[in-house]
Amino acid sequence: MTEIKSNSENIVEVKDLVKIYKEGNVKAVDKISFTVKKGEILALLGPNGAGKTTILSVLATLLNATKGATFVNGYDVARDPDKVRKSIGFVFQEPSVDGDMKGWENLELHAVLYGMPKKERQVKIQEVLKLVDLEDKANSYVKNYSGGMKRRLEIARGLIHEPKVLFLDEPTLGLDPQTRRKIWEKIKELNEGDLNMTILITTHYMDEADELADRICIMDHGKIIAMDTSENLKKQLSGDVIDIQFENVDDQFKFPMIIKQLKEISGIKNVSFGTAGKEQDIIPKIQLPPGMPATVTPEMIQARMREILSDPKKLLMAWKKMPMAANMFLSAPLSAKKKIADLFDDKLLEEVPENIKQELIKIKKGEYSEEEVDIEPSLSISCENGGKQLPLIIQKINENNLVIKSVNMHQPTLEDVFLHYVGSAIREESSNHAKDIKKMIQMRQLRK
Repeated sequence: MTEIKSNSENIVEVKDLVKIYKEGNVKAVDKISFTVKKGEILALLGPNGAGKTTILSVLATLLNATKGATFVNGYDVARDPDKVRKSIGFVFQEPSVDGDMKGWENLELHAVLYGMPKKERQVKIQEVLKLVDLEDKANSYVKNYSGGMKRRLEIARGLIHEPKVLFLDEPTLGLDPQTRRKIWEKIKELNEGDLNMTILITTHYMDEADELADRICIMDHGKIIAMDTSENLKKQLSGDVIDIQFENVDDQFKFPMIIKQLKEISGIKNVSFGTAGKEQDIIPKIQLPPGMPATVTPEMIQARMREILSDPKKLLMAWKKMPMAANMFLSAPLSAKKKIADLFDDKLLEEVPENIKQELIKIKKGEYSEEEVDIEPSLSISCENGGKQLPLIIQKINENNLVIKSVNMHQPTLEDVFLHYVGSAIREESSNHAKDIKKMIQMRQLRK
């Protein structure tokens, strides 16, 4: 067997990587290859289940590759796992600091596990606490830290052994805008300062990838479908983007013909179709009110809403305190309501406000048929001179007897690029298998 060697110019190399989970026979990563240069920040974007966390887990020796070769800091991940672990730091998506220990104690434990001498440990603990602005909180119990402070402590822990590469898996998920900005500043400081650290980051925040990454890798279904700088990716969609949402449509087969007709219009470069259908999202598109700080983005608010929707106790509290949350549920499509109904057992259901409780009971009893699922298709059209093209586009749609619900025209954003390649908004994990994979990774983390 021919030995595959690393290129010294790159600090991370992935060659024809394949990862198949035997549980469920799922191909999470499908023969992908890429490299990361020293001092580069690479952002991995993609829907849940695209393979982002699996890639980081393979590179971090937490999972074994099915096929292919991977190298970190010149070491073969499969043959030299111990050397790879000494070369990397990892900030996991799930919180992993011990709340019953003080800040410095968490760092001390990590340093001991890496075999650092006592004198060196004491110096490094002070250094990394200073780096993440937690010197004054070193003797406080972590359970009393804010979410942002815990995240900064996790970054400090990942840095204490002076890694060459830092893996950040959703580092700012669920944090408030100000805290997210502070985390961004620390990431930039690590990358641009004396450490010149190479960073791989997975994120669902488009603005985060735009702000931090030298290059962006868009993934879906285990494959890389686009990889370049943010600016170059946006240039591929030069001109305008027109988003058109339709009222409920009975005949979905009209859309292939409409898309064909629209593509025949001079100046239209691409037309992509999206429909939530049974996967329709309960989270609405967010329009920020005037006067909101520039640091607040719709994506941040949506991420916070998703966090609440994934936790029945948080959702229950929101329903009781905020009428808007209750109204959002009652007006949501049936498919979204079904996902929420699955979160509530009989005991917790008793605490739900009466109007929502009755709706959840009907759903659990199956009193709604699948035919009642709302389907609101949409088209995203990339074109030159959108203002000129819009009347022609609407004319074609009217000729097909479809009712337009809304039209929005804007300059291409990174999210437009994402939707152009992936074809749908970032999807939620919809299977227990994804959760099983996360549990398996966490168990392997504990075994290391």
